[in-house]
Amino acid sequence: MAPVGKRVSLQTSITLSVLLIGLLTGTLGIGNAYWHAKQTRRTTAGLYFQELARHSADKVGLVLSKEIEWVQRLSAFPQVRDTVREGKRLALDTPELQRWREEQHQYFRSLAIVDRRGNLVGGGTSETTRAHYAQQPWWPIVLGQGRPWAGDLRVDERGRGYWEVAMPIAADDGTVLGVLKVAIGTDELFASILRARIGQTGHVMLLDEGGRVLVCPLLPPALHTKTDAFVGGRDQAHPNALGAAWAEVQNDSHGVGGGIVGVSPVMLPVPIAQERIWQILVRQDPKETYEPARILMWKLAWFWLGAIGLIALFGGRLAHRIVRPLGALVERVRLLGEGQLSQRLEIGKQADRVQIIEIDTLAESFNRLAERLETASQETQRYVQELEAANRELMRSEEHYRTLWDHAVDSKLIVDADGALRDVNRRGELKLGRRREEVVGTAVADLFVERDRSRFTELLCEVLATGKEGSAAEMHVPVAAGSMLTMELDMVPIEKTGSVVAVLLQLSDITDKKQLEQQLLRSERLASLSQFASMFAHDIRNPLAGIKKTLELLSHRTELQVEPLGRLFGDLQFTTELLLGMINDMLDVYQESYSGLPLVPSRFSVGTLLQEVAHLFKSEAEAKEVTIRVELPEDVTIVGDRRRLQRVGINLVHNALKYSPPKGLITLSVRTEHEAKPGVGGKSPGAPFLLLQVQDQGPGVDPEKLPHIFEMFFQKKDGRDFRIGRGLGLHFCRLVVEAHRGRIWAANEASDGAVFSVALPLNGDDRCRSGS
Repeated sequence: MAPVGKRVSLQTSITLSVLLIGLLTGTLGIGNAYWHAKQTRRTTAGLYFQELARHSADKVGLVLSKEIEWVQRLSAFPQVRDTVREGKRLALDTPELQRWREEQHQYFRSLAIVDRRGNLVGGGTSETTRAHYAQQPWWPIVLGQGRPWAGDLRVDERGRGYWEVAMPIAADDGTVLGVLKVAIGTDELFASILRARIGQTGHVMLLDEGGRVLVCPLLPPALHTKTDAFVGGRDQAHPNALGAAWAEVQNDSHGVGGGIVGVSPVMLPVPIAQERIWQILVRQDPKETYEPARILMWKLAWFWLGAIGLIALFGGRLAHRIVRPLGALVERVRLLGEGQLSQRLEIGKQADRVQIIEIDTLAESFNRLAERLETASQETQRYVQELEAANRELMRSEEHYRTLWDHAVDSKLIVDADGALRDVNRRGELKLGRRREEVVGTAVADLFVERDRSRFTELLCEVLATGKEGSAAEMHVPVAAGSMLTMELDMVPIEKTGSVVAVLLQLSDITDKKQLEQQLLRSERLASLSQFASMFAHDIRNPLAGIKKTLELLSHRTELQVEPLGRLFGDLQFTTELLLGMINDMLDVYQESYSGLPLVPSRFSVGTLLQEVAHLFKSEAEAKEVTIRVELPEDVTIVGDRRRLQRVGINLVHNALKYSPPKGLITLSVRTEHEAKPGVGGKSPGAPFLLLQVQDQGPGVDPEKLPHIFEMFFQKKDGRDFRIGRGLGLHFCRLVVEAHRGRIWAANEASDGAVFSVALPLNGDDRCRSGS
């Protein structure tokens, strides 16, 4: 055994404790100074941002209030009130309105005037228009409460911001006559307010009450994220409405954490009803905000480095005695760090020098540690190689399945047990027209139309409960473009540990297939009916012509001209000529290359024509106890194809008589209108026109079917109603009226019954298309 040298305790050589204490004390002092400086800077910047946000919010509120005052001034003009009362378009040619328009032209985008019934003053009016305005959020506020309404900031298809304002148009006694709705451009309106800058990166932004950025002078709103320090906006009449505030946030909407923001709500005066309360947010890059504190930190650090140098100079000589014994241990540790685990330290073999007991003990422990590390390193190396191989295989599999998922032919969605959407493939995004981030987390039932949601929910609950696959033949999915997709739905349960945790939905688009089937069925039906109608009309026309000729010959016999035989022969001749006209009309409608009905124009009396139509149905009306009344305030003559227009009147009266109840009344009226009618007059759309109306007291027409009743083959879907025709009569009426440059439409009366209206032009030679 080798001789053991003299050993001494390491504690007798550690005089470097002074240096360590100095280092610890100095480091704590610098850290404490930096912390206090940063807290001071944080509080100062937060209060400044808060006041700047409040000041900017007050300016925005002042600007918006000024714009509302402009709208209020416009609504108070007598011309605007007269426009609502008379229902005419507002003329902007008066000096007051011209001056108002020149001052506000750079901000105002659009202007609409709506009366109390929901009619757009000066424009087209329909039930759809009235229902649209009645459902607007400002409708009950402006008309019910008489208060101005300020809407939310929106962005149009060109990326420009606009703001909607609805102002009541009140009479002198305070009665609300209508609504003045204005869209104001906000890009120029907010430009001067949001131009304020703080240093290089600090600026002012406008947010909605949900924390979404609406206006930012640096980045487009779409590139922002939702901040987590948003001060929720509330109605200013609420007793707990929030004011200006500041906070240190982890996300300041620019994707930067640790920044300081100031927030203040934009409030309008109390009489104005705000749909949304906007927020002004002031932010600055935290690096720039805390730059003064960092500069102070560096100054203190340089000072402390100098102090450390002095301490090191005095403690160096003392430390030299300890560094030499540890040299060998440090070298072995370095080799160990380089991976040479087989190296060992020689302990207690040098008798000619003083050895340190703690160093020897440390060397023995080091040797034992090296042996264990060498064994563990070999095992770890093998495990790492196996794990890397498994990870590579897993990544390849994940990429492969993700590719299959995103490029599947059908739309695929994953729904959890609560009915919330958790994932959608790329095909589904394209079909729905919405990104994955927009739909994930929403209720999947909302993707379908209202009538299909209950059926979908029942099927989803059944799959979750039974764990069996399910399918639905047809589901209807509205997409962002406004169209409707027809899809086949398949549900496959996804199990985990023996229970269903989610469901895979597969949507196969069959819209084109369904449309093609409908078009093919309609084409086949049209072809069959056209061929049958043409053959039937052609074959029956010759016998009818013979009957007509025979009746003409018999009418010249003297013994058949006495009453009532003469009147009866006249009715037979009239009915035969009418039937031949109907046959010719049928051949015209079903001709193979249809390019318009051939017309034979002549001038005739409209009153005489209506009297003939009423006389034709007199017997049938008396049998049903229905009265046919003809109202002729004036005798009007027009130029047109008399036989075809008579056929239009017969079809309309026949339709009214078919649906009239016993003791009912059918009214035939005609009058001249001088107000322009859209779609009437051809090249002279503003000329006077003749309005012919047939009104009955029947059940009326289903509002959903009103736009389609003049289409070819359109009929009610009720096989039990014997009164239903084949869908040709009203279609023929539309063809004849449009050939005369006129217009035909139907509407329901307020009480009972329907009224069919025919508008025909009166002036010029552009009345109808003449044919050979």
